Amino acid sequence: MSDQAKPPTPDSMLLTGRFGMQLVKQTAGSWWVFMLRGMAAIIFGLLIFLFPGLGLVFILAFLGAWMLFDGMGSIFQAVKGGHPTGERSRTWLWIDGIISLLAAAVILLAPGVSAIGLLIVTAAWFLLSGGARLMLAFRLSSVLLGLLGALNIMIGAWMLLRPGPGLLAVIWMVALEAIVMGAIMVTLGWRLKHIHQNPQPEAGQTRI
Repeated sequence: MSDQAKPPTPDSMLLTGRFGMQLVKQTAGSWWVFMLRGMAAIIFGLLIFLFPGLGLVFILAFLGAWMLFDGMGSIFQAVKGGHPTGERSRTWLWIDGIISLLAAAVILLAPGVSAIGLLIVTAAWFLLSGGARLMLAFRLSSVLLGLLGALNIMIGAWMLLRPGPGLLAVIWMVALEAIVMGAIMVTLGWRLKHIHQNPQPEAGQTRI
């Protein structure tokens, strides 16, 4: 009777995908990287709002530094992952990281690029990294990562379809998105920390 009262919960009820639970537990080991990336994004956004007179050059430098840090975080997580069932998830982390590093290189190392060129680079970064994060969210069945990827894609599409406001307005929009994105990453890191500290969580607690 006790077995009938408390039937074992299958993995499919916790996470989608055959290796969902293993992938989440593997990712939970680098929870602090998500939190660091989130805090860096929040700091970037706040700097733009608190010091609007910094000038476009300094704002772009902060933007490039944020992309660089974010890309290094993704690549670190891709390198750190070693579970054989997580190969495809690591691939999307590699893609996410490389996209961020390339975008940072263009902004930091090519100061002669026009305003429209910088807008296109930033929009492409949002679109491509958002797509990679959506795929990773699907692999991990993560609502937070899915929300982050969708937000990135919406911002990138807006920048391409409405270039009229100019680069400065775009930077302000990016700063606002950075704060929201940072809050999502910090929340994700916090939830992964709890999963990492509880190797055998109860049913439903492995959802991220």
